[in-house]
Amino acid sequence: MIPSNLAFEKSIQNKIAEHAALEFQRQKQQGLGRPIISEKFKGQRYIAVGNELRWSEKWKTFHDFLFDYIKTCFGQEWWLGEVAKAPQKRHSILIWAELVSRYTKEHFNTSKEIHSAPTTGALDAYLGLSYNLYLLAHNVELQKSLVHRLKNMDQFLGAYYETFVAASFIKAGFVLELEDETDSSTSHCEFTATYKETGNKFSVEAKARKGGDPSLNIADQLYRALKKRADHPRVVFIELNSPPRANNDEIKDFVRQISAHLRELEERLLIKGNPAPAAYVFLTNFPYQFNLEATNILGFGFVEGYKIPEFNYGLSTSDIREGLRIRKDHYEMYHLIKSNREHSEIPSTFDGEAPEMAFGKTEARLIVGKRYLIPDPDNDGKDIVGELVEATVAWDKALGVYRLEDGRSITATCPLTKDELAAYQKYPDTFFGVYREQGGKAETHLELFDFFFKVYKDTTKEKLLDFMKNHDDIDRLKELEQQELAITFCERTVYAAMGK
Repeated sequence: MIPSNLAFEKSIQNKIAEHAALEFQRQKQQGLGRPIISEKFKGQRYIAVGNELRWSEKWKTFHDFLFDYIKTCFGQEWWLGEVAKAPQKRHSILIWAELVSRYTKEHFNTSKEIHSAPTTGALDAYLGLSYNLYLLAHNVELQKSLVHRLKNMDQFLGAYYETFVAASFIKAGFVLELEDETDSSTSHCEFTATYKETGNKFSVEAKARKGGDPSLNIADQLYRALKKRADHPRVVFIELNSPPRANNDEIKDFVRQISAHLRELEERLLIKGNPAPAAYVFLTNFPYQFNLEATNILGFGFVEGYKIPEFNYGLSTSDIREGLRIRKDHYEMYHLIKSNREHSEIPSTFDGEAPEMAFGKTEARLIVGKRYLIPDPDNDGKDIVGELVEATVAWDKALGVYRLEDGRSITATCPLTKDELAAYQKYPDTFFGVYREQGGKAETHLELFDFFFKVYKDTTKEKLLDFMKNHDDIDRLKELEQQELAITFCERTVYAAMGK
């Protein structure tokens, strides 16, 4: 029998942990659809799009690929035909492309290989559409009928928004079944979305108002969405295309008014003489294409339950059990909301790495499980080899715990570069190469419950009962199963923290 090589086994375990951390970070960046599949070979960058393979020696970032990919989707003949037109008669996409080209020439230092600059409305619109088309082609299919509608300026706004909605579901972990847009024999929604984790299906419809409408009225868009035949619970996305608000207070006021408008529509909206059906309603306002040269445009999105009262905007409950029930009953929609928050940025790297680390000046980084030279406080600060076992960031330094070969553990600090600090802010849980939850701010009592439950969900029943041995109902608690006991303990811990 060959004795196990503990050092080798540990090395393998570290590699597995590093791979799991990178995959966790990749999903944080790219979402839950198919990953970006890319490889560099003999100076060329290769990228898979569905079953097709594309390549170029110019693609240093994923954004570089997206700048070119949108042109491929529309075809060279169409693109050159638009370029040949007078500027005022060109398609919106060509106008975006011209503004993007002008902006990059004005703001990027051509002596550098990788550039960064504040984004503009034109950049957001152009790259956003290209990324949405890529996600459709890579995860489902890019229908010719959709491209045809995008080329038609009369249908462009609605088709453009449909790509955004489809991409949102893909990134959230849904599988899409696209409807046949050429079939006019029956009414149907844009697509059916199946959540991979639960298998539950939803009928999804997307509507966009005309650009620049400052009003609150969404009755027409909601009516046209709800009159479609749906075989599953309905999800309706509506792009308000309203002028951008100056600050968050103006956004909150506008959202409250839209919410009140929906309550009024619940009372009077009819479909063929009957009350309109219930739906989850996602309302967005991303007016990038109407503010092409502006930067830092305030977009927003929120969710309403049309005839689903417990999902109404601003509704909250201090009852943890009720909050858990509501979240369970609307599980898929909560995950869609979470994904929309987490995956709003377009990846610039190919493998999920933070751009600051991939393109910055940092030559090396601290990785848990690796060995480093550190000063030994017990030996006049002379360098000694230690294995990094735990680490966190405090101010502008990494604070690490190192295990020495003689069995001691010591702490040491290491200054971090500007790029490293930016990368840590984006991905604190995976910054040190393995998954280590760094904690976060709990905004609600339910988030505080989640924090405690993550800690205590696997605690033994005996230990949980010991924690609650002074509770008046300890005899009843002894009858509970471990999982229910863990929920009860965490629930009471939150109420204690809230002073209830």
